[in-house]
Formats: sequence, structure tokens, C-alpha cells
Amino acid sequence: MRLEEIAEEFGPAVDLIWRSFMLRPEPEERPMDKFTRYTESWERPGSTEDRVTFNQWSGEHEPPSHSMPSAVAGKVAELFGLDAAKAFHHGVLRAYFTENRTVSDRTVLLDIAQEAGIDRDEFDRRWQAGEEALTSQVIAEHNEAIGAGINAVPSLVVGERYLVAGAVDVADYRQVIERFQADASGEQR
Repeated sequence: MRLEEIAEEFGPAVDLIWRSFMLRPEPEERPMDKFTRYTESWERPGSTEDRVTFNQWSGEHEPPSHSMPSAVAGKVAELFGLDAAKAFHHGVLRAYFTENRTVSDRTVLLDIAQEAGIDRDEFDRRWQAGEEALTSQVIAEHNEAIGAGINAVPSLVVGERYLVAGAVDVADYRQVIERFQADASGEQR
């Protein structure tokens, strides 16, 4: 959400392009008590985010097992256009961080698509029809990110020159973009 704020602020000077990077590419069992403790780490990034609420995992739903299903579903959402993809992306973030829903579960992801205004049946049909190709795309983007040194979510690459890894304050993103702009125009800093 902070990245969207930056894109809004800088207008056409910033082109926000989402790529797949999975913190958990493969399924793994995550004990509830351990996962709940892990979600305590959301407090810091949550305290700086105005557009989404971060809640420690409640235990009502199982923790997500891995990132692949939501990454592939994100690619399916893109097939419905930029606005649908953005609404779906926001829905997944809300489902995970605020509502503590299991975003590795296909049914949950179909629900999120419907909540984002996408026809659920058509979303499922396109997912099934394109699953192999979309999974390959997600894996390729993930591997490209690893090759570029990315190891955190979110990560911002500015002008193929600067990497900002992890959830940082909007001011930090702004500073890197302004530095890149100054460097690109030949200004001394």
C-alpha cells in the first residue's frame, strides 16, 4: 500500500509493476502457536501502514501453507485488467493481514476474487485453463527476483540500480526515488 502511495505521489515518473516473489514457494506445515508468534512481527510494519490493518493471527483459520496459490491467483486476476488485479491484490492483503484467512486455500482465493468484483466462476475457469502457464510465469519471476538479490517482501527496484528490501517508511522510498532522479539528471547531491 505504501508503494501505491509513492506511485500516486510521483505520478508518471513511477511505474509500479508487481512481480511474483514467494517467501514460501513450497508447502510446509506451520504449527499454529509458532505462526501466531511469527505474526507478532507484523506490529512494526503495521504501525506505519495507514491503508491496511495488521492483526496478529487469531487462530480461527489455519496459517497459509505456501505462497504459490496466491501468486498464481494474482496472475489470474491480472487477466481481468489492472483495476481487477489491484482490487484482488488489496483483497489478498486484507484477507491475510487483517482477517487472518488462509490465502493458500483455493476456495478462499476464489472468495477474494468474488469480493473484488470478479466473476468467481470465470476466475476459476481461467485459473484452471491457464494454471500451468501462470505457475511457470510465477516461478520465472520468483527466480528472476532471487537472481537480482531480492529476499524480502515488498522489494522495490528503482531504475534497475537501487534495491529497497522489506517494508520501510514512505519517506525511505521517496528518498531513494529522489536520489535516482537526481542521479539520472546529473545533479550533485
